[in-house]
Amino acid sequence: MTKKDGKRDTGKQRKSSGEYYFLGLVLAVYLVTFFFKPGAIQQSFMKSGLLGLRLLPALVVVVLFMGIVNYLVTPQVVSKYMGQGSGFKGWLLALATGILSHGPVYIWFPFLKELRDQGMTSGRAAVFLYSRAVKIPLLPIMVYYFGLMFTIVLQCWLIAASLVLGGLIEKLLGADYNIQHF
Repeated sequence: MTKKDGKRDTGKQRKSSGEYYFLGLVLAVYLVTFFFKPGAIQQSFMKSGLLGLRLLPALVVVVLFMGIVNYLVTPQVVSKYMGQGSGFKGWLLALATGILSHGPVYIWFPFLKELRDQGMTSGRAAVFLYSRAVKIPLLPIMVYYFGLMFTIVLQCWLIAASLVLGGLIEKLLGADYNIQHF
């Protein structure tokens, strides 16, 4: 496969130097802070370590989930059920899985990227992310505080908006848009 500039695309992503500049900047800030306030560095490492320990179970679950999905789900399956040719069923599947997904949204980003790399369209990824606003476990609390009619209307609007916005994103970016195009 060749790119527009005539060079061969090897399929490997190149790292931008911005990542290294940012890492260097963070390390420099830590080094300067170490000389002026060594206790602050120790406190920072402690808080980072505790945050890492709290995130570890979620990250392990996501890595296991991604491994299972990579083993069981082929690019052809993703393309069939969530790709451009999946039709209305693909939109409904993205909507349902988004509503049923739990946990912090950033945990789902690597999983969605993996699905995007296997053929999921940009619109369906957007529907998944937008439909996460519908929180099934919180519906009884919402009914208690705001009433049944408000809850039903709001949830219907959230679902409709996720489908409309997913469709708009797919129209604007194209179904085959991928972050590497940026």
